[in-house]
Amino acid sequence: MDDKGSDWKETSQTNNIQETELEKKEKEDLDSATPNNEEVLSDDSSCGEQNSEHSVHDTITSVLHMPLVGPQQSECSPQSPAHSPRPILTSQQSIVSGRFTRTSYISGDTVNHSSPSRLSPAQLHAVETEEDIIENNEYASSDTTVDDSTEYVESAQITVTSFGAISTDTQDSARYDDAPFPCGNIHFWSEAHHIEEHTTKKHYVTVSADTPSEAVAHFMGTYWKMRSPKIVLSVISGVKHFRPWKNNRLKEQFQKGIIKAANTTEMWIITDGVDTAVSKMIGEAIKEERARRECKQLQLSQLAHFKVQQFQKLTVIGIVPKNVITYSQEFQGNNKEMGINIKNVGIMPNSDLYELNPDHTHFIIVDEEDTERMFFTNIRCQLEQQFQYSVGRRRRLRRLFSWGSDDQHELPEPAIKKMVPVVGLLVQGSPRGVEHVLTYLNDKMPVVILKGSGGVADLLAYAFEELVERTDPDFEEHFLKPELTRMICKIYPEDFKDNDMARTEFRNKILQCCHLAIEDEQIFFTIVNTQGWDANLKDLDKYLLKALFNCERQTRVKWREKIFKDLQLILDWNRPDMALSMIFHRDDWGKVKVDKKLFEQALLKLDREEFVEIFLDQGFLIHKYLNHKKYKLLFEKAEDREFFVSVCLEKVLGQIVDIDQELDANFLVNDLNRLIFKLLGLVDFVQPYEMSMNSVGLYVLDPAVAERKALNWLTVWAVLMNRRKLAKVLWNRCDEPIALALICSNLYKELARNCTELFLRTEMERNAKQFGDKALGVLDIGYMDSSEQTYSMLSTPLKDFNNKTCIEIAHDAGYIGFIAHPCCQKWLTRKLFGAIQVKELDLGFISLPDWFKILASVFFIFPIYVWIGFVPKAIRWKKKRGITFKGDADSRILDDAESESEDEDDENLPTSKSLLQNELETFKKRKKLTVRRRIQHAFQKPVEKELPLWKKIYLLWSAPITTFWVTQTMYFAFLGLFCVAVLWPTCGNFYLDLTLWLWTSIILIDLVQRTYRKHIKHKAVPLLKPCCEIFLIMVFLVLYLVLRIIPHWFNYTDIITSKVVLSIGLIFFFYRLLGIYLPISTTLGPMLVRMNRMIKYDFVDFIRMFLVFMISGGVTIQAILYPNYPLGIDLIKRVLTRPLFAMFLTQIADLDGDVSCSHHYKNVSEGFCTADVNFRGSHYANPEAVIVPIQKCPYSSLFGYLITIQYLLICKLVLVTLLFAMFALTITKVDNEASEIWKFQRYALIVDFEERLNLPPPLVIISYICILVKKIYNKIMGCKRNCSNICCCRKKTKADEEMSHKVQKNRRSEDYNYWKKCSIEFLRTQELKEKKEKMAALHAEIITNLQEDMRLQKKNMKRISDRIVELERTLGTSRMYLENIYHKLDKQDVHGMANRKGQIIHVAARQSPYPGTSIARFPVFDKYVPWETSYDVYDPKIYTLATEKFSDEERIYVDLDIILVKKLKEEYAKMTEEELIGLPPLPSIPNMKWNSILTVVHQTNGGRKQIIDRRSWISMDDQPCRYQLDPNGLPLNPMGRTGIRGKGNLWRWGPNHVIKAVCTRWRQKYNQDNQPSGYLYVEGKRVLEFIATQRDGNNLETVYELPGGVLHGLSSPYSVVCESFLKTVFDENEVESKPTLDQGDMIQFFAQFATLNVNAKTSFSMGNPELSTSQVIAGVTGSRTSSRTSLRTEADSQGFSASLLYKGYLDDPRNTDNAWMEAEVWNFHYDLGDNFELRMSEENGTTWKEVLPNVKLFGNEGAIIQEAARIQDAYC
Repeated sequence: MDDKGSDWKETSQTNNIQETELEKKEKEDLDSATPNNEEVLSDDSSCGEQNSEHSVHDTITSVLHMPLVGPQQSECSPQSPAHSPRPILTSQQSIVSGRFTRTSYISGDTVNHSSPSRLSPAQLHAVETEEDIIENNEYASSDTTVDDSTEYVESAQITVTSFGAISTDTQDSARYDDAPFPCGNIHFWSEAHHIEEHTTKKHYVTVSADTPSEAVAHFMGTYWKMRSPKIVLSVISGVKHFRPWKNNRLKEQFQKGIIKAANTTEMWIITDGVDTAVSKMIGEAIKEERARRECKQLQLSQLAHFKVQQFQKLTVIGIVPKNVITYSQEFQGNNKEMGINIKNVGIMPNSDLYELNPDHTHFIIVDEEDTERMFFTNIRCQLEQQFQYSVGRRRRLRRLFSWGSDDQHELPEPAIKKMVPVVGLLVQGSPRGVEHVLTYLNDKMPVVILKGSGGVADLLAYAFEELVERTDPDFEEHFLKPELTRMICKIYPEDFKDNDMARTEFRNKILQCCHLAIEDEQIFFTIVNTQGWDANLKDLDKYLLKALFNCERQTRVKWREKIFKDLQLILDWNRPDMALSMIFHRDDWGKVKVDKKLFEQALLKLDREEFVEIFLDQGFLIHKYLNHKKYKLLFEKAEDREFFVSVCLEKVLGQIVDIDQELDANFLVNDLNRLIFKLLGLVDFVQPYEMSMNSVGLYVLDPAVAERKALNWLTVWAVLMNRRKLAKVLWNRCDEPIALALICSNLYKELARNCTELFLRTEMERNAKQFGDKALGVLDIGYMDSSEQTYSMLSTPLKDFNNKTCIEIAHDAGYIGFIAHPCCQKWLTRKLFGAIQVKELDLGFISLPDWFKILASVFFIFPIYVWIGFVPKAIRWKKKRGITFKGDADSRILDDAESESEDEDDENLPTSKSLLQNELETFKKRKKLTVRRRIQHAFQKPVEKELPLWKKIYLLWSAPITTFWVTQTMYFAFLGLFCVAVLWPTCGNFYLDLTLWLWTSIILIDLVQRTYRKHIKHKAVPLLKPCCEIFLIMVFLVLYLVLRIIPHWFNYTDIITSKVVLSIGLIFFFYRLLGIYLPISTTLGPMLVRMNRMIKYDFVDFIRMFLVFMISGGVTIQAILYPNYPLGIDLIKRVLTRPLFAMFLTQIADLDGDVSCSHHYKNVSEGFCTADVNFRGSHYANPEAVIVPIQKCPYSSLFGYLITIQYLLICKLVLVTLLFAMFALTITKVDNEASEIWKFQRYALIVDFEERLNLPPPLVIISYICILVKKIYNKIMGCKRNCSNICCCRKKTKADEEMSHKVQKNRRSEDYNYWKKCSIEFLRTQELKEKKEKMAALHAEIITNLQEDMRLQKKNMKRISDRIVELERTLGTSRMYLENIYHKLDKQDVHGMANRKGQIIHVAARQSPYPGTSIARFPVFDKYVPWETSYDVYDPKIYTLATEKFSDEERIYVDLDIILVKKLKEEYAKMTEEELIGLPPLPSIPNMKWNSILTVVHQTNGGRKQIIDRRSWISMDDQPCRYQLDPNGLPLNPMGRTGIRGKGNLWRWGPNHVIKAVCTRWRQKYNQDNQPSGYLYVEGKRVLEFIATQRDGNNLETVYELPGGVLHGLSSPYSVVCESFLKTVFDENEVESKPTLDQGDMIQFFAQFATLNVNAKTSFSMGNPELSTSQVIAGVTGSRTSSRTSLRTEADSQGFSASLLYKGYLDDPRNTDNAWMEAEVWNFHYDLGDNFELRMSEENGTTWKEVLPNVKLFGNEGAIIQEAARIQDAYC
């Protein structure tokens, strides 16, 4: 609102004139625009875009009248079908589908409706340029302001329906006839809802990928009638790469955060639009919110139409590529009239086609040609950029309240600039999402990233946080990029794992986004950690606001305007924490001045109390804002007026007011003050004139007073509007916290009485108690800090509250706890004793009560000097109550000018002009004192002066305690005289009766006078009780006069009647003591409270229950005992009195009957009751003679005893006991409250005696005479002063006025500051208390969040642990690889085994995995190979090949699995006998005889003997090696650890012996004719080649080994090598077995293959060797050392030589810790030639291989070959 328009001088008449002119203008425009009633131009929010949403039962549409631009605008579009004219209906109801619809004319943005005949878009656009849209941001937003006038129209005329609180267009599709794009409506339906019964119509448009974004935005504004929102939220997510959230709480929080943000402000939400992934989550949230709104609207509409709540409209736009929609062929725009009917059946798994989400309101379907782009389309990015500018028609402002003319003022059109903020929300996201984010960053638009949601969001969040923390380029290059690459491969393995270029490009885009996200002070990324303990996606609006603020450019130009806009946005979003952190707590800005409009919006809107508190903390002055028009505006335009209208106006004032009806122009003066008077008893509390004067700076008193009053008025407004939080915020800053808290408490208590709903009444009572507790808390703090100042506060009249004191307000509010506070009770005690104090003299064992001392001093005077003391201020004592006295009980005072001045400073402020004038004159006199006089006063000692006796007597009689005891004494005298008058025999004593009657009359006069004064001073005090008392006394006086006094002259009554009247009067006056005098006693007072409760509740309930048994018992007992008793009054008396007196006296004498008359019952025959001729319906009408004697004679019977006994048992035992129990329970309940209730009642009693005249009745007549004389004297003196003033023209000087205001301000400001400090301290204690109360819930929430955080950290720690384990494994593997490389490069290896620091260790036996399996060996490094080296973590696996997997020939030679057998034995030992039944027996473990030779006879093999050599061939230090045994009794590998236990693939535990043959020759070169041309030389040495055979059992890789065989013990080793050579090399399977061959035979066997003629073929017979063994052995000499031997033969004539190459440990991959290979290797060299080619079989894989440095054979056989080459001096 304009400042001029807010001036208080403007009246409502001008507004009415403006409204009338506006209606006329609109009517003329309507007539000119629609001459044939064919069309009504729709407003900006048609097609389902209402600015305010209403109930489904109260569908609201609106008509906006506008002038025509040209005559052609009244014509229909050529494509529009012709329809009949539609008149505008007024107050006409039509029932359509069982409900009413209505049209509402809305002030501000109007809700539209459209006619069947419509203008073309071009015409509409022309009209739109001329429309005026009323914007009134000061009063209410256009979304919530609805005018009162409503008109009912037919359902066929409705154009916009608010269905489910989401605007949906119910129009036909004629509007789309000339649309530039294919468009229309979509009907989503399911099996549960028929299409015709329930459809949700959505809008769609199909555009091509190259369509300009401006054209699409223009289409949305023209055809969909959409207008730019306040913010656009674009949800960036992925569909194909979406991973469902496992945390349901996170999903719920996300949905609630979306809805909260949408409900906070007008927002567009842009998604992918498909029915899956994040779009579906948002759709589900929208659907749930729609259902909630429908339910709430329906419930409220059933109560009253004005209770229907209005919500922000929900607009969800889906931008979807056409090629991903299942039913894409439907969106051609062909069926515009009927729309498209779509039924979602579900999405096929692993399909690239999706369905649309039915909960979106609009769909933009993009015909994208690039199918690889999927959901990321260029047009979406362009549209989001376009949405930053205005969409739809422009807003034109009109000033509603102008100081001058009412003409419209059009604002100059501003330059095109970004008006709407667009924020991106990245949730998970696909790889294409990075390009979307990059588009945002290039256009300087913020993006909120949900870290922890997965996908691109995690990648961007991680990279951005790392780059913010470390800006080192090396860090990015060497750490961040590799880590990002790893994360990309993990998150998107199918997309980037095998595509290095795409992965690198994707990573670089992520880094580019992170670099663009920070520019100077602008930050375009806002990271929201969804996995932390403090993560809460419900506050999504907070992060959106933070993103907007972070991306703003900080500038000093127009920073105040920027602050205003930011505050406006924060206020709309209701984020006070953001206001503090982003605006008010910033150091780079100066002091921020709060605008009045913002403060007004904070008051009008709900839940903005924290903003009011922040604005007041920033120094906002309420009185500068609050004038009478603004105050009235607060009552009219507040968001929730329902309580004020329904309770305050209708219930309290009895007015019938509509919820939207404007208040009367004189509402503040008349209705509001009358309302406050009814509730509080305050007269003219609201002063509009003073309010408006203070707002413009023309202060009535001073700014501090103006601010205090404005805050009081605003607090009362908050209470009347039921804004409890706002009332608390305002109370926190008041100057009079106790008084204002009591006022609020009283208001709530009175409002609770007018609330019909139980929950509302309970809420009001709770609020009343809270504010009462606030007053009590501040009082307690002030009392503990400064009791004297607190006493002064209690008695200080409050100018703002009709000069009431705080304790009076508390009493009016009925707040017992406040008056029962020790501070108030001590203050009451001071008031009770007035200016006197009763002394206590030490008289030993004698102690006199105070009442005796006071009465003795009153009647005998001289005890004043002994027992009565006076306070020091008694010299200035006047008959003025409420003054606090300081000092002790000394009666001596200071009698000098200085003491008088000090006493004056302690007095209350002057309350009248005359008192103020006297004070100023005294002050002037003090200033005129000379210096000499001042020095005299400085050195003058105070002169103590005794109070005169008359002063003491006056002060004694003026004390309320004296008045109480004297009045009570006189009342007892009155009761004594009354008793004498009642007991006086016969007609009484005339003089006594006359005296008593006059005394009672004086009591009545005094009671009337006190009641009248109490009513004038205390408006809230109830008058029912004193009025009833007055009436009863008046009745008694009249009866006393008529029945007792007048009969002394006129005899017309009897004595008994007068005695009865006097007795009743005596009882009344005695009972009167209970409520007048006894409650002041500390003992009797609480007891009376308890008795009152017991009688009021328990005894009444007892009587109600007792009446049931009393009447039933009395009737039945009377009927049984006296069956013939005659009817009459006596019968009724007996029926009622007998059971009643039975409670006290038990009458049982008549149960046995009466002997004198009981025999008459025998005369009554059984047929007595039979009807005769004279029967008249009852025999009692004419009793017979037999009945008359027994009518009053008791009848004895058993049933009489039973009836009487049951009655006595119930009444005397049960009911009486129950009554005592009820009394005890009541006493227990009331015991804690009785003392406080008594203290509360004590205040009224003390105030009553304080306000009484000093003399009691009947002496009070003297006081009345003195008052009359004083009044006459004052009247005469007043006339005299007035005459003198008129004659002298005396005026008060301006200096006197200024000085009086200054004195008042200075004195009162100190009090205000003190009580402010007390209230602040109380608030701190309350905050601590609330924190403690909420601590448990807060701790529970924190623990829950910490548990989730710990789960997350546990997962992270597990990942870290796994990575550490993986790293350790990698390090171990790397170390193993390095050692292997080292071993391969080491030239000192012996037969393939490494020589580490002089110790031989195996290498191949530690290779993983174990041959033929996937078992990985335990990593064993070189230093841990020896058993002597401790290896604590060594825990290898156990593996033994099952016997069944060996070949049939070898199976008999396989050792028993000792480890398995021992394990099975342990399991068998734990089993019971029943469990062992059916299990196979376990084999016994044989005696292995380790380190020795064992001979076994095989019965199954023809009784052949098997020699098992379990000795080791390894020699250490020229000594045979004896291997050790492990704890299980198994042999340990003498060469050290291998990384696996068990027997492995070997057949024996311990050593497994084999024998190998190395047949070598020189490698020859061949010419072109394939003829030998010499030997092959490398590096000057001949190349050696050897025979290798292919090893079985490995299909993945061809592995060669040396020919040889396994020694099972059936044949000699040399027989085995010869037989194996024939089988493997020559492929001769049928070989004659010769098990006893020796070395000579073996040498002879291999020597036969040596020849000079390579083509010669010889045959070999193992039984006829050419050379005998002795001949061969004779030429062989040598000795064994270690594992090598020099045993060899010299080369013969054919160049053949034989030598033992190696005998010892074989580094075989099959070796384990408990089984290993040992070999004996012979080298047979053919220096000149051989004939192996003639017999070698190449089919079995036998071949010649060259001895090279990298020769590869099984195990360490390659090292053995290289050793042979070194012996032959060949290249190796």
